[in-house]
Order: sequence, then C-alpha cells, then structure tokens
Amino acid sequence: MCRQLIAPAEWDLHGGWALGDRAEWSNRACGLASLRMILLAYGREAPTVTELLKLAVKHEVLTPRGALHAGIANLATDFGVPARAEPIAAESLVDRLEEAPLIMSVTEQFPDDGRAGGHLVLARGFEDRADPTIFIRDPSAWGQTNDRVPLSRIAPSYTGRAITFAPLNHNGASQ
Repeated sequence: MCRQLIAPAEWDLHGGWALGDRAEWSNRACGLASLRMILLAYGREAPTVTELLKLAVKHEVLTPRGALHAGIANLATDFGVPARAEPIAAESLVDRLEEAPLIMSVTEQFPDDGRAGGHLVLARGFEDRADPTIFIRDPSAWGQTNDRVPLSRIAPSYTGRAITFAPLNHNGASQ
C-alpha cells in the first residue's frame, strides 16, 4: 500500500524540496499515491509519490482544489495503463470493479453528512452481498487500518466521478 504522507527521506532524495513544504504537498497527494498503487498492480514502472507529484506539477494536473481526474488518467496512460476520467453512478461501481480497479472521488473516512469528494482512493474489488463491501486502498492515515467499506457508506460521500482503467488480468497486465 502506498501512503500519501511522503517520508522526509523520499522527499529529499527525489528533490521534493524544490516544490516547497512536504507536509502541505502530502495533504494533496492522495490521487498520486492511488496512481502509484495502480501502476504497481499493472506491473508498470511506479515512480515514488514525490516523483509523481513533480510530474503532476509539471503537467498541471494539480489545481488549488485538488488533482484533475483527467490529468491522473493521462499520467496512467503515459505509464502504459490506459485510463479515463468518467462519471460512474454509485450503484454501477460493483459492475465496473468486476473488470478492473478504479480510483474514486470520495470524502475522507466516508462520512454521511452530505460532504462529497475531495479525496481519491483506490477501489480494488468487492464482496457480493446485499450491501456490497468494496475493498479499498486509502492512502490516508485512516486508510491504514480500514480497507473494506460497505457501498451504502461509500455512496453518500462519493461524487459520482472516477478514474477507470483497462481490464486487469491475473498477471498484472492490462488486456
């Protein structure tokens, strides 16, 4: 699992200091940590989160409001994993996860208070039940101890927007 909190040694080794404050950038790196997990799952070159952050800044993927989904999709495609930013209804997430993992836009820790979006997590599969359990990899601190969330808890904080990827075969390659 990749974390969005960038370790000081990684930050220094890969020249993150040129971007400014490590902690501030770590708070905005959830999409890039999720992208790194996708690259690893597909068996592709997976730069560090700091290196991905530098690429994202160079290609104007990051805005004051967060990462552009299309920009993350373009980075994934550049690394050999075909991707698209697209709307997907919450009730369609399970169907999409049958073919490939995806990165979805949710509110951190999946509250049901009406907030939606602002945090990107990797959805990697599901357990089929009346209320499907979605298997996630959340690069935040909360995600270090939470890797399964019922769809009924995801839906209220999900924006309906995701980054989808080419089907994944069992060898980690895209089909």
